[in-house]
Amino acid sequence: MDKFIQIKKKRLSFNVMRELRSLEQLVKELPTNTVYKFISQGNFSSIAFIKFVADRTHIKTLTVSTLRVGKKHLAVLDTLYKQGKLGKVNFIVGSIMKDGSTKDKEYKYFDILTDTCNKNGWGVTVLNNHSKILLFDTDKDKYVIETSSNLNENPNMEQFSFEQSNELYVIYYNAFKEMGVIE
Repeated sequence: MDKFIQIKKKRLSFNVMRELRSLEQLVKELPTNTVYKFISQGNFSSIAFIKFVADRTHIKTLTVSTLRVGKKHLAVLDTLYKQGKLGKVNFIVGSIMKDGSTKDKEYKYFDILTDTCNKNGWGVTVLNNHSKILLFDTDKDKYVIETSSNLNENPNMEQFSFEQSNELYVIYYNAFKEMGVIE
């Protein structure tokens, strides 16, 4: 007798190199006169873009506006810092990360974030935040990513807009400065 078995698709687990390879299948170099628009069904997240940029140029300053930062993603950033590929990082995170769920408190995500920031001379600001914007000031140029993806492990369908733009970078950076969330 023939049988039909239906198995739910397994959730993708975090692997920055797998994510990076997925992204590199779509784009090879940093954008210049092109705006890249992506929709991912969990194949890559914001950390893949950070690794992509860091592999192609030194990131002097990275400004990350996100609801929360995952422990594994923070470890990747810390490694990039230790490798000399990443300098200063300014985090703007949602208050839910600090005051959030019992799970967040149990795993000490916010404590790990603040400890890493203190160790590396990075900044973290907590406020009622839901934006997801990455600003890269690099040795080559300034890049901006606007996304629906938080900087954590959550393989959902997400959208990304990735471009080189000094003008857009300055608009966002100055807005964050005027809000008092970065120095």
